[in-house]
Amino acid sequence: MFVNYDGSVLTYIASIRRYFGLSSAYNSDPSLTKILNEQRPAKVFVLLVDGMGADLIRKKLPKDSFLRRNMLARTSTVFPTTTTAATTAIRNGRPPCENGWLGWMQYLKEVDDIIIPFRSIGYYNGVQYEDDVFKKYVPVPTTEDELNAIGIPSRILFPPFEEDGCDDFDEMCCRLVDYSNGDQYNYIYAYWDKYDTYMHEHGPSSRLCDSYLEFVNYEIEELSKNMSEDTLLIVTADHGQVDIRRFYNLCHSEFDKYFSTRPSLEQRAMAFSIRKGMEKDFEKRFKECFEKDYILLNKKQVLSSKLFGDRKNHPRFEEFIGDYIAIAKSDLVLIYRERDDVFYRGQHAGICDDEMYVPIIVCHKNKVFSDGM
Repeated sequence: MFVNYDGSVLTYIASIRRYFGLSSAYNSDPSLTKILNEQRPAKVFVLLVDGMGADLIRKKLPKDSFLRRNMLARTSTVFPTTTTAATTAIRNGRPPCENGWLGWMQYLKEVDDIIIPFRSIGYYNGVQYEDDVFKKYVPVPTTEDELNAIGIPSRILFPPFEEDGCDDFDEMCCRLVDYSNGDQYNYIYAYWDKYDTYMHEHGPSSRLCDSYLEFVNYEIEELSKNMSEDTLLIVTADHGQVDIRRFYNLCHSEFDKYFSTRPSLEQRAMAFSIRKGMEKDFEKRFKECFEKDYILLNKKQVLSSKLFGDRKNHPRFEEFIGDYIAIAKSDLVLIYRERDDVFYRGQHAGICDDEMYVPIIVCHKNKVFSDGM
């Protein structure tokens, strides 16, 4: 198993859920539970900065930076190390195998297409489906929904692509300050996407991305200074990123003959459905070409490894994972596109440390709960 789910980000979510009286299938994290029980904040805000992996923070920011000074822990995210799987898991405390939200592109039999769950768009053909079509057939509960149902006011805060979203990160932080100093909400989940976007476009090693991380560090420090005494802010991420230096396009390659459908899930955690009778040939040839860069697991190995989580599988889990999962472990990315002239300079979903580890940063006015990292 590549992720110890009982020692992952889900244990910190378990602490938050139990603090508000909700259940969790995971043990709580002792350090965060202690802080919550000692401080007894009326409000808990979770701010997730997409792509802001723990190792990126430690490589890019000085030791005396705010985010490093207040980093309580470096912990593993879920698998795949990607937004669809991780943010869904973080929002409800359940692993991807249980939620069924596994990757950026998933096959949905109701529309007979590989779609982007977050956007209800066909990944390969661009067909627009009804809003939230994936959620319609694969619904997921959230902590916010559960808290509102028991009378604990909660909300989400998103970028402008969602209703009532924030135009920029400064606005998001200002609104969190306002909510902190008001009495509308006891729990807020806030999500910001731009750091991940910039890393995809320019690569995590680019100076532009370094500058943006410095900006995020500054904004969160100012946010912490202006929060009320009864607010605990927890900053985390869904995954990190790695620089991509090589790619291989499977489309129109020798591998096309093996596929019964086009690949799904993620480029660095790719699900393959293989034509009957061609499985052994595919496995042999794939390993000959990519064994140094990708780990290939068949369905039986995926199920026994508990790769996507160690709890009960969603009824459609096996349907979503195909016959094989290929997991990236280097700077190579597999793509499947008609044209190979465009690919991301930064990516995630594999098992490199820069992708796997996320920070748990705890802020409560001027209190410091960490020795820094």
